Amino acid sequence: MIEHEKNRLDKIAGFYHSSEAAEAVDHFHLYLRDVTIPEDGGRSALELGCGSGRWTSVLCERYQEVDVVDAAADLVEQVVSAFKGKRAVIHGHVSLIEDFLKSTSRTWQHVYLTMLLEHVEDPIDILTKARKACDQDGSIFVAVPNASSIHRVIAKRAGLIGDIDELSTSDLKVGHRRVYTLDLLKDHLIEAGFSITEVIPLGLKPITHQQMRALPDSILWALCQSGDLVPENPAYWVVRAKA
Repeated sequence: MIEHEKNRLDKIAGFYHSSEAAEAVDHFHLYLRDVTIPEDGGRSALELGCGSGRWTSVLCERYQEVDVVDAAADLVEQVVSAFKGKRAVIHGHVSLIEDFLKSTSRTWQHVYLTMLLEHVEDPIDILTKARKACDQDGSIFVAVPNASSIHRVIAKRAGLIGDIDELSTSDLKVGHRRVYTLDLLKDHLIEAGFSITEVIPLGLKPITHQQMRALPDSILWALCQSGDLVPENPAYWVVRAKA
C-alpha cells in the first residue's frame, strides 16, 4: 500500500468510528443500496470498499460469489465473518483499491464502486482498472453524492459555499476529494472506456444530514424515494455502465 494514502484512510476511518458518524442519518444509504443492487443478483460481484458491510450483506443474499476489498483489515475480517453463512461464497482482500485492481487477474460479472469515487486520488485510473475486472458481459455500478443536490444549491445561494462543487467542511471531514456533477461522472466513465446504460436520480435532500437528524423516519424515507421530483437535482447519482 502507498503509505501516505494508508495514513489518510486511517485518519478518515477515525471519523467514521466516531460518535458523530454514529448519529448520522443512514436512510439514504440503505435506500441507495436496495435500489442499486439488482434483485436477481448474478454470478459474481466485486465490492470495492466494503466499509462496515452495509452493502455486503445484500450482495451476499443476491449473488453466488462475492469478493470484498478494503484497506482496513479489521473491517474485512468482520465483514467476512458476519456474512460467510449467507448464500454467497465470500472472499475478503485487504488492500488499497488501486493495488488490488492492478494485481488481480480475474474478472466479475458486476463491480460495485459506491460512495467511493469521490474519495480517490485518480478516479479515471481506478475506473479503467475496474473495467478490466469486469467479465466480457459485465457491468459496473457507481453511486456518488450529487454536486447539484438541492441542499448544495441552497448552500451556494446562502453564501455558505462558493460553488456547488466546492468541498465543504463536511466533505473534507469525510475525505472527499471532489463532488460529482452528472456530466463529470459521465465523462470519467466514458474516458475509462465504459458505455453508460442507466442513470438513476436518487433521493431529495433539501437540508444537510446534520439538520435531517430531527426529522421522523417517515419523512426521511419519503425523501429517499423522492428523487423523481428533482431529476436534475437529486441527492445522489446511481449509474450502471457496461464494460
